[in-house]
Amino acid sequence: MITTVIFDAFGTLFKVEKGASAKTIICNILSAGAEVDQIQFLDEWKSFYKNNTAPNAEFMTERDIFISRIQMFYDRYHVKRNAENDADSLLATAFARGAYPETKDVLHDLMENYLVFIGSNTDNDVLECVMQNNNVTVHKVYTSENLKCYKPSGHFFRQILDDSALLANEVLFVGDSVTDDIMGPKAIGIKTVWIDRDGVGGDFGQDYTITNLNELINGILR
Repeated sequence: MITTVIFDAFGTLFKVEKGASAKTIICNILSAGAEVDQIQFLDEWKSFYKNNTAPNAEFMTERDIFISRIQMFYDRYHVKRNAENDADSLLATAFARGAYPETKDVLHDLMENYLVFIGSNTDNDVLECVMQNNNVTVHKVYTSENLKCYKPSGHFFRQILDDSALLANEVLFVGDSVTDDIMGPKAIGIKTVWIDRDGVGGDFGQDYTITNLNELINGILR
């Protein structure tokens, strides 16, 4: 029996513009007069994050990963800019992210009958600010910063289960990332809901697929 619903944050409850930060850094490099293979850049940009959030990597906050990643590219292309300042400028947009239209009502309705948590790869201050700005509340919030690990590591999900004395079969995890929010929790026996807001479709082992959060109330958890 499902007693607890855990939501990913960004791309699930809150809007996010994917790839905007990488594009800005590419523009900074081009403005410095360097040539950039943009496909290779984006591959390395993604790989850097993946490598530094892997289970065997020494834990770093997302902000620190962001700064290190920007500094690596600035050093390579001899860009004389302050990586920390540029990282913080880009992160400022993360603090201003808005909620999807149905987020507040769905969370409010679910909290009447279920424990509702957030489990997100993010720093504490970013998520706290976004939740406050959007007047969103849940019973518990778990971030990569306070768990000291990242999805899709099983350790991330096990810590949540242990902290609330939950069994895997009592939990439903809802998220937009196939790797982080479907494969991660499924690996330890948690049922999953893939939110496919763009309607691209696909079978990744998820138990359910929805296109907006209202479908949780009207269908899966009715």
